[in-house]
Amino acid sequence: MNTQPILAFDCATFGGSVALMHDGRTRDCRLGTTQQAAQLLPAMNALLHEAGLSYGDIACMVSTLGPGSFTGVRIGLAALHGLVLVQQTPIKMLTTLEAMAWAVAKRADAPAAFFIALRAGKGELYSQRYTLKAHIPTADGPIALVPEQHTAWNAPCYGNQVAPNDAHFMDGPDAATMCAIAHDLPITPLAQALPVYVRAPDAVIGAPHAWLASH
Repeated sequence: MNTQPILAFDCATFGGSVALMHDGRTRDCRLGTTQQAAQLLPAMNALLHEAGLSYGDIACMVSTLGPGSFTGVRIGLAALHGLVLVQQTPIKMLTTLEAMAWAVAKRADAPAAFFIALRAGKGELYSQRYTLKAHIPTADGPIALVPEQHTAWNAPCYGNQVAPNDAHFMDGPDAATMCAIAHDLPITPLAQALPVYVRAPDAVIGAPHAWLASH
């Protein structure tokens, strides 16, 4: 049993979650919808305080790179980079869809092949097909954008594109699962902890002010 503290969090979805695994116990909490900026660090602090730990005690941090909420992705990665630069904590990163695929892989009834779908806004879904190989989810291709009305899945599809009472519903990555799979993930260099957007951001950089352009 791994007793070293592992801290995991996801802010890429419209809510999010934080979890701390230590001494065989996992403590976790959910973040309020669109409340990542206000609640992420207080949630981390609360879990560490409850376990009697500090940030310096963390052996590894696991987080998501996106895609998802553009703001949420930036909040999560900003917090991660800040903590790592101070503490030099090893990190392990995965996309939101990969994190969800791991949650499916942990199910007793996990199919050999399946899709993950996550609402992307603008009438689209982020989607990716996975195959289980020795109980490890392996992507069969890149993340794609498909219409929300897409139904031509050739394997079971899990995600938030279905009603919450559907057996295949998943609202996003689960930090507790991310803690549990940390030992299966490779270390990620901090320079590679970059956002995955898939679609170009809506924000448009305006032209610089005349006085700035002249300098």
